[in-house]
This record gives sequence, structure tokens and C-alpha cells, in this order.
Amino acid sequence: MVRPGNSNPYYLSHNVFVARSNGSLVGAFYVKPNFPGRSSHICNAGFVVHRDHRNKGVGEFLYRSYLRIARDLGYEGSFFNIVYATNVGSLRICRKLGFVEVGVIPRAGRMKGLGYVDAHQFYYDLTSLDAADYSIG
Repeated sequence: MVRPGNSNPYYLSHNVFVARSNGSLVGAFYVKPNFPGRSSHICNAGFVVHRDHRNKGVGEFLYRSYLRIARDLGYEGSFFNIVYATNVGSLRICRKLGFVEVGVIPRAGRMKGLGYVDAHQFYYDLTSLDAADYSIG
């Protein structure tokens, strides 16, 4: 696996990547190994989109960028441990981009005003990624 470093064109501090529009931060994500040791070829990510920029395609742009960057960093797979059922934007994007839903954890998170909600788990085989579909520019 290729470890990120200063010579990598996508690398910023601590594997955090940001999206800006007209100088303003609109979203960000991190990339990290999901598991240590012999499974460190599988990565994980976390995403955030500024509330003023939600439902404008920023989330999908971040996910697409993440897939390309994670692959270019040398990861072979992506696994999201917990995507809460209340996170409809992330669920929609994962399904649209071809992540495989590999499991559901019942009552995985306690949400204010909702009680317990399920969480979904998603996997993406980065070795099958067609870079032409996920260009960064």
C-alpha cells in the first residue's frame, strides 16, 4: 500500500481534504485505514457538508473525490462501518455510486428525539474503480 506523504498531489494535513467555492469552505472529508495491520488496505472516511451547501451536489462530489483519492493513495477497498438510517443523503449517495450494502446493525445509534435507529454498512471495491468516471478537477 502507498502511504500518503508530502509528495502525493492529493495529500493535505492528516488526510483531510476540503472543497471550497468562492473561497468559502463547503465541505470536507478524511481518509484513514479502517482496520490496523493486515487489513489496512481497507479505508474509511467521514464527510461533512456545510449546511448552506446541502442538497446542491457537494456531498456526491466529496464521495466521488474520496473514491478516486482513496484508490490513488493505494487503498483497495472502502468500508463504512456505520451510516445511520437517518442520514438519507449518505445512504442515497452510497447506493447511487455502487457501494454494496453488506449489513444492517439494528438499533445502532441513539438519536435525539427518535430513540434508537438502525445503521447500514457499505463496501466499495476500489480495485474496480474506473478513474474516468471519478476524475478530479
